[in-house]
Parts: sequence; structure tokens; C-alpha cells
Amino acid sequence: MNDTQAKPAYGLGRAARLNLVWEMLNEMGETGRNMDAILSSRFRHMQDQLERRDRRDLENRTRSVLMNYRKLLWWLKKIKLQPTMRTLLLADMILSEKSDIAQLEKLCIGSKNRMDMLRKEEIAGLKRLLGKDMIHPDMSEGVQADCPDWAVKGLKEVFGDNFADELRALNDKPSTDFRVNTLHSDRETVKESLKSQGFQTVETPMSPIGLRQLDAGGPLLSETEAFRQGWIEIQDEGSQLVAQIVGAKKGMQVVDFCAGAGGKTLAMAAMMENSGHLVACDVHSKRLQRAKVRLKRAGVVNAERRQLESTFDKWVKKSRGKFDRVLIDAPCSGSGTWRRNPDSKWSKDETDLAELVKLQSEILQSAARLTKTGGRLIYATCSLLPEENERQIEAFLAQNDSFAVVKAVDIWAELELGDYPSASQDYLRLTPAQNNCDGFFACVLEKR
Repeated sequence: MNDTQAKPAYGLGRAARLNLVWEMLNEMGETGRNMDAILSSRFRHMQDQLERRDRRDLENRTRSVLMNYRKLLWWLKKIKLQPTMRTLLLADMILSEKSDIAQLEKLCIGSKNRMDMLRKEEIAGLKRLLGKDMIHPDMSEGVQADCPDWAVKGLKEVFGDNFADELRALNDKPSTDFRVNTLHSDRETVKESLKSQGFQTVETPMSPIGLRQLDAGGPLLSETEAFRQGWIEIQDEGSQLVAQIVGAKKGMQVVDFCAGAGGKTLAMAAMMENSGHLVACDVHSKRLQRAKVRLKRAGVVNAERRQLESTFDKWVKKSRGKFDRVLIDAPCSGSGTWRRNPDSKWSKDETDLAELVKLQSEILQSAARLTKTGGRLIYATCSLLPEENERQIEAFLAQNDSFAVVKAVDIWAELELGDYPSASQDYLRLTPAQNNCDGFFACVLEKR
């Protein structure tokens, strides 16, 4: 068989895919790199070997182990098997996919690019999982919800009786949303352009400038005309709404204090119609470099990038009281995005949370100085934990009596964004269970 005939119709075989998942899980454990980064790297280096169905299967299997991590640990302890990435994966195959021992033995044959053969103790332990469901009534509420210990108390405080439903939604597969760049196009035009290239989308129910992908067919997004022309960016609907509530307008002076790679900077530039002055700040130069590429593709001309040496950079002191809008998209636990980044909940602990809370407080105190009298300071996170959200605002207001909360529900009406999507009147709080988007918190403070 020649080289052109060698590639099978289904790319990799099932056993090779299972082995690849095991390798990627081990890489996550050994390097601390997140799931998306490892998947992207593997897909890029193996692009000539992988079919679209291979990629989907690899991602789903990897996600399944991470989404069921605490439950799998519970089961492995019960059946007295040492918890490793291998035993977690094999147990997940039985509990999630109802595989049997014979099927696993066919996949684990010990040859090149295949998992090692099952050992006697593994077979004995795994047999005890046959016919069992993933969730067992003896599991604690935190284990059943696959919630890390450090987050259980805070999330139960926020969600109360809805804890299980909310955590279940945080395990659902997320949608892929696009934000239409209104500097260059409109939603209907972009929708039709994507459709002509195999992307089926619908309008997002809350964001007036969003589209949601319905299937994974068609080319890669980067190959579409809409992406190449800068008409769209990938951005979750919840993130779009946080940018909307900033209320950036034409001619304003606006700063995105923790801009990262510029997702919300891009959204606000479009809201400002490329007028006024927009500053994208961050302490990480590599993130700002990625923002440079995105700003250029989107045709943004009213934004500058500024790298800060620290939270209390000298530039902040020099720019005191100059900005109409100051957005703080604060670094956080990311608990609202667990459905996208399931590995992140297992890479943090109580110490990390405490350090994040301290950093958020410092950022709030520093960035607040940029706000002019009558201007607004918007504090946002992609976290659902009260320590990072409501309590941060309460602590800030106790030390800064020149600021006051502007009710999110009133701003929503002011911006004519339609039905208000949050249960809280004061703060914008979005969750996957209630809003079918990532979890976000946003509070608007006005300097008076």
C-alpha cells in the first residue's frame, strides 16, 4: 500500500485514540498545562493523521475524565485500585460508556501506540464497576457534583437548593459563540456568510451581536471569509454581555485594565465606533501581543496597548481621574467556565483562592483611581464564588465611600438590551443553568 492509500477512512483506530487520551491526561498531570492547550498542540502536530471525528472523540474522552474526576476517584478508592490517569480513564470507559472488560482488553494490547495490557489487579477491580452508574447514593453532595472541596461552601451559599442543578450545568458541553464585529458588518450578513461555508448558526438570545454555532461541520473557523475579514471573534455570550454593560460610547475615554488578549477590548472598540480613546492594559506582554493581532484584524484604530509593570504601575497614578469607564475583568478562579476548562478546578486549592482574592482587592483599589467623577468602574469575573464577587464589592465600598452601586437592572434598561437575564437586581450574575452561557459576575460602580 503506498503513502496515499495508507491513511484509513477514520483516521486513527479506537485503540490508538484511547492511548492518545492517556498520553494527554498524563501530560496535564506532569506539566500543569490546561486541556485546551494540550489538545490544540496535539491536533496541530497530528493534523495529517486526524479526521474531524478523531478530534471530537479525543476531546470528548479527555473531557469526560476531567468532568467526572472526583466521582472516579471515589470509585477507585471503593474498588481499591491505585488512582492514576490510566485507571481513571479505564474506570470512566466502564462507568460512562458501559464498556466491558473484553472490550478494554482489545484496546489495551501493549503494542506500539497502544495502552499496556490490563494487569490482573486492574481486571479484578474494574470488574466490580460493571453494571454500576457513575453516581452512587453514598457519595457526598460535593462528590456527586464533581465540585472541588475548596469551592463547595461558596457555591452552596450562592445557589442554595439549586446547587446540584447549577453544578450539573457546569459539566455540560459548552456552546461556541461568535461576536459580530459591528465595525465591519452586521449579524445577518455574517450569519449568511458563515452558512455559505458550512457553518450553521442562530442568533444568541441575550446578546444583540452574537451568533451561536449549531454543529461542528464545515471548515475551520480560521478558514472562513468572516474570520479572515475580521467580521467575527469567538466570544461566549456571557462575555459579550459583560462588555455591553460597561456602556462604552463614542468619544469616551475607556480603559480595559486586565485586557489579556483583548476580547472585551475588541467588543468595546466596536461599541465606541472606533472613536474616543481605549487603553488595553495588562502585566503580561505575550497576552497584549496576541491582542495586537486581533485588533489589527478587527480594524480597531482607537485602542492602544499598555503593559503595566505591576498592579500599582506609575501610569495609573499619572492617569488618575481621566477615564469615563474603567473595566476590571479580574483574574479569578474561573469557576464560571468549568464546562470549558474542567481541568482548572483540579489545579487550584484554598491557598490559590485566597491569593486571588487578595490580588483582586489590590486591582480594584488601584484601577479605581483611573475613574473620573461621574464615571463608572465595572468589576467583573468569570467566577461564581461570593468571595471573588459580592464580598469584594462590599469590602471595596467599605473603604471607598465616593463610589456607589448602580443597579445592573437599571443599566440594562438604559442600554435597551431587552429582558434582564439575571436573578440579582444589583449585580449581573449569569450561570450556565439559568442562561446557557458561561458563568459571569459584573458590578457597576459610579464615582460620585
